Amino acid sequence: MNYFSKFRFPSLVCLGLVLLFFQGSVAAQDIYTNKLGMRFVLIPAGRFTMCSPESEKGRQWNETQHRVVISKSFYMGEAEVTQGQWSQLVSPNPSSFKLGNNYPVDSASWEEAVQFISFLNKWEKTNRYRLPTEAEWEYACRAGSTTAFAQGSITTFSCNEPEPALFDFAWYCYTSGLQGPARDFKPHPVKTRKPNKWGLYDMHGNVQEWVMDSCKWRNIWKAKVGVITDTYKSNIVDPLEKKGNHRIIRGGGWYQTGKYQRSAYRSYYKPFAKRNSLGFRIVRMK
Repeated sequence: MNYFSKFRFPSLVCLGLVLLFFQGSVAAQDIYTNKLGMRFVLIPAGRFTMCSPESEKGRQWNETQHRVVISKSFYMGEAEVTQGQWSQLVSPNPSSFKLGNNYPVDSASWEEAVQFISFLNKWEKTNRYRLPTEAEWEYACRAGSTTAFAQGSITTFSCNEPEPALFDFAWYCYTSGLQGPARDFKPHPVKTRKPNKWGLYDMHGNVQEWVMDSCKWRNIWKAKVGVITDTYKSNIVDPLEKKGNHRIIRGGGWYQTGKYQRSAYRSYYKPFAKRNSLGFRIVRMK
């Protein structure tokens, strides 16, 4: 039995409504909903420039720009996995912030995220769910943009002043800790800020997100620490790093400045690590 069905409108009076777009970009017929009520946005195959130019403020040494080919369309979770969705399949809820079903699950290790996906695949009698690769995550986060954020350039590393490109789109240290109420640092319900042009919420901020890729963390020759992979090569097709004892995380957290919210920013933890700013979203393969 196929538990996925296309989002369908009732009968439409005019053809224009058939072309209705959510937030001006993602067509209604490109949204799929599964048995858990998780919504997925169809992300088209394509090419993009991954990572950051040398001129980008906050750029890290391991963000070498290169061209990447995403050869197959895929469905990206519209939002991060929530505590309500987690609790329907897995017990107990690992979150440090047990604030409600619509909050992102936090404090889930990479191993636990993979376990959740395994349970979901069994429940839906499929093998199409997985974590996104690092390249798929950045491709979806950018949504065609080339700036530090999907909505514009970075202007400040401060938590005490707003970042124009993040203010309406992300729960980060300024919006989550200095606004309503002040100093109340915590994650927030998913889909309460604006989505990017491809209809994805919280790609910047709220919780950091595990991806599928492994990585090394120390470059002995350069005496540098950070995410190290062999996948940052021009014109690479569907990259996935399988070497290394750590796992890559993407997207900034609710407590972090704009520097760590950038589309190109990379970090890592061991696969059993748990953090109250760390969650995940999932992909469904076509």
